[in-house]
Amino acid sequence: MKTSKPANASDGRSRILVAALHVFATSGFEGSSLRQIGKHAGEMHQLVVYHFKTKDALWREVVRSIFDESTQELSSAYWAEKAVTEGPGEVLREMFHAFATFTARHPEFHRLIAFEGQINGDRFDWLIENYIRPSYEISTRAIRAGQQAGVVRAGDPGQLHYAVIGIINTSIVFANEYSRMTGLDPRAPGEVEKVVSLVCDLLGLPTTTGP
Repeated sequence: MKTSKPANASDGRSRILVAALHVFATSGFEGSSLRQIGKHAGEMHQLVVYHFKTKDALWREVVRSIFDESTQELSSAYWAEKAVTEGPGEVLREMFHAFATFTARHPEFHRLIAFEGQINGDRFDWLIENYIRPSYEISTRAIRAGQQAGVVRAGDPGQLHYAVIGIINTSIVFANEYSRMTGLDPRAPGEVEKVVSLVCDLLGLPTTTGP
């Protein structure tokens, strides 16, 4: 007999994805369960299984949903096209701003990556090849182009890339600690702008890139 689709399936699916991101980022893949995620979403366990079948499938769909929502911000093709029409300094500024905005919107994603990096298994390989490596390659390419144009400091592009990520991620991923110690909200738009300025200073980008 054919299974009928629940009336609120679409809304339920969205709630499950939001809940799953929170649970995976808090407890890691191994420390999470479909039942736990369903409870956090306010949905029955059967609906979670109906939509995603397995925990691994749900985890991968959580990652896809984040990147689908932020296609322009994190698209290698988008930044490669921008590099053709704009100078490397301006492209890097825009790229850092997009990444900082994404991080402020999805701090859980970086916690999820941290969990998977410790395990270093199939899911981490999938993350690397589908999402992390493309972003790394376009970022280091832009840094290298900036160095050749004389607008970015000397240094290994990979090290500079991760120095930028470290500065942007630290205040946002550790937002509770950061807020208590500094009295600032690192996810506020003004603070995001300050962090972008800081990483631009780190790379030696001029205050204005000009035409």
